[in-house]
Amino acid sequence: MKIIILIIILISFPAYSNQEDPSKFIGNIIEKSKPALKNKNKDHLEKIMEQYLDFNEIAIWISGKSMWTKAAENEKLKFLTEIKKLMLKTYSKTVYYYIDSDVTFLTPKSSNNNTNIQKRLQISSVMKKNNKNVNISYRLIKHDKSWLVFDVIIEGISILKSLKTQYSDMIKIKGLEYTTNKIKLLNE
Repeated sequence: MKIIILIIILISFPAYSNQEDPSKFIGNIIEKSKPALKNKNKDHLEKIMEQYLDFNEIAIWISGKSMWTKAAENEKLKFLTEIKKLMLKTYSKTVYYYIDSDVTFLTPKSSNNNTNIQKRLQISSVMKKNNKNVNISYRLIKHDKSWLVFDVIIEGISILKSLKTQYSDMIKIKGLEYTTNKIKLLNE
C-alpha cells in the first residue's frame, strides 16, 4: 500500500504544451509539489488533483461508458465528487513515503512517437528509495493541446483498473447513486 503514495505524484501532472518533453515536465511538477506534500496541505493537494487529473475519464472507466451515458447529470456530479475525495484520502495517507525518492524517467510509450498527434501517452519511471526500485507508469490523455493524467500503474497494478474492479459490479447491480453513497461512507 505504501507504493500507492506515488499516485499522488501523478496528481502533480498539469497539462503540458505539446512542445515540452513530458518526462521533464512531470519531474519539474514533482519537485514543485514536494513542499505542499511535506506540509500535508490537503487543500493544495485537492487543487492540484482537480487541475491535472481527468476525473471524467476515470469515472467513465469505473462505471462503464454505457452506465455513465445513461446517468443523470446530478448523479455524475455526486459520483465525481466522492471519487475525488476517495482518491485524496487514499493518497494523503500514503504519499509521504516517496516524497524524497530519486526518479528516473524512461522513454514514453505510445503507438506514435510524435507527441503532437497522439491522443494517449504512457510515461514510465523508476523511483528509488532505500536501495529499492519501484516501477511507476503514468497514463495521460490529450484534451486539445494539453494532457491530463487518468491512471497510474505501480509495479504493474493499475489504480484505475483496481477501482473499476472494486466498483463496476456494484454500479451495474445497484446503480451509480447507491455506489456513490457507499463511497461517501468510506470518505467520512
